Amino acid sequence: MDIAIDLGTSKTAVFIKGEGRVYEEPSVISFREYGHKKAILAIGDEASKIRGKEPVGVETVRPLHGGVIDQLDATKLMLREIARRTRIGRFLKKPRVLIGAPFCISDVERRAVLDAASVFETSTVRVVEEPLAAAIGADIDISESVANMIVDVGSGITEAVVISLGGIVHSESIRVGGDAITDALVNYFRNHCDLIVGERTIESLKPMLCDVYGQAEETITVKGIDVHSYLPQTRKITSGQVKDAILGPVSAILRTIRLTLENTPPTLSGDLIDRGIILTGGSALLKNLSCLIEESFGIPVRIANDSAGATLRGTGRMLEEMEVLRMLRS
Repeated sequence: MDIAIDLGTSKTAVFIKGEGRVYEEPSVISFREYGHKKAILAIGDEASKIRGKEPVGVETVRPLHGGVIDQLDATKLMLREIARRTRIGRFLKKPRVLIGAPFCISDVERRAVLDAASVFETSTVRVVEEPLAAAIGADIDISESVANMIVDVGSGITEAVVISLGGIVHSESIRVGGDAITDALVNYFRNHCDLIVGERTIESLKPMLCDVYGQAEETITVKGIDVHSYLPQTRKITSGQVKDAILGPVSAILRTIRLTLENTPPTLSGDLIDRGIILTGGSALLKNLSCLIEESFGIPVRIANDSAGATLRGTGRMLEEMEVLRMLRS
């Protein structure tokens, strides 16, 4: 009768104890307003397809921004619909809820997470730090008296933390992630290629186009709208052309990692040289990001298996293995 929720900027996922992952779709909701009430039209994948094509009176939003809740009412509507679809409300009476949130969030942002989880009519809600959950999901034994470094690169936020004895020794974060890279590409295409390109198109191109290391030179055909004629057009773009466009967000991620390494106690720094840095989060799969980090700091880097699902997997393990939760409470 326990559930775990990864409430992310780009995706929301739900894990039910004993059943596993029962839901994973984009954190998007479409609704129509009737006075002061909102009627849900679609969530997740369906709402994502609607986004940008809405008729008058229909609004599609991403209720989370920068890793935290930006629109509380829309978040509640989305979670309530998720509960209905996954039949949580029908089969789980007053479930205990674990919900992941960034380590760096403020008290106000943490209260918003707790408020959003109230739609499950739960008896207990516990907010768990996403970097700790991601470490557990990456099969790291966080109880050891050695240092492990996790860099969780999400859509809206990047957190770099050093973990030892089940707790966070030092952390640095920045509200920069995959979304900032998408925005940088949107601006690049508009300003340098005279092309208006939708976010969904850019998301589909990022795995091929965004090579942060810049060794391979790939040519991609990009479809969009010409800024002058407003007619559909295509452009040939190389990965080398966009490298400078995404330099700002990538440099911010590197600075966050550097600050964490510089503030790690010397007694633990040696462990990081031996054990390396583990990348988690959906944006950890950005092409050659691990190679760039390894070259920049001289520390081995590996990407966790199913890096995008590491947080939910770790939160689910906390439900399945209660001693993990007891250790984190102590």
